[in-house]
Amino acid sequence: MTTANYSQHTPTYIILLTWFSLILLLGLNQNFIPEQGVAPVNLLISAALSISLFLMGYWRIARFRDYILNIDMRLLVMLHSWRMLGMGFVMLYMLDKLPPLFAFVAGFGDAATAIAAVFLAYALFTRKQGVPKKLIRHWNTFGLIDFIVAVTVGVLTQTDAIWFAANGISSDIMVVFPFVLIPGFLVQLFTITHIIIYLQLHNNHPSKQSISF
Repeated sequence: MTTANYSQHTPTYIILLTWFSLILLLGLNQNFIPEQGVAPVNLLISAALSISLFLMGYWRIARFRDYILNIDMRLLVMLHSWRMLGMGFVMLYMLDKLPPLFAFVAGFGDAATAIAAVFLAYALFTRKQGVPKKLIRHWNTFGLIDFIVAVTVGVLTQTDAIWFAANGISSDIMVVFPFVLIPGFLVQLFTITHIIIYLQLHNNHPSKQSISF
């Protein structure tokens, strides 16, 4: 990566570091832990706020919009390979720390997205004839829906929630530090990358990678 590229991405690194530090501080101070039987409102507000700020910047700041539309889509897709770590939810279930419904939905959904991301990124890097736009959109939609479903199930399996398990194991651990960094930062960051991919597809992303439209 050239010095120019580092300079171009510096504001992004600063924003991400500031955002992560804020979520870290709030998590350490237990600001995301709701009262028993109450939805994690602060966590949901933080997600709505981060996505809204991103979209506001995209629509109102031309330079930011140009930057977003020219991020290498291959790298955005490849970033989702890290979601294989979601299988850690299944391990937490095996340790009686998470209910099976949430652990399996979130864990296997993330794993499926991650595996598909590896194959899709490889195709984007290597296939000279291009990758169908429809295929990218299908993967992107699956990955985003996985988050929506996982977050919904997570909320509904909290203590005293609708799907609270009879054995007393809830998803409450997900709002406690350090696990709160997952929904508080990582899920929101990955969601924004899904939105970026949609925006690039909609605007016929100038192919640093090969895509068939």
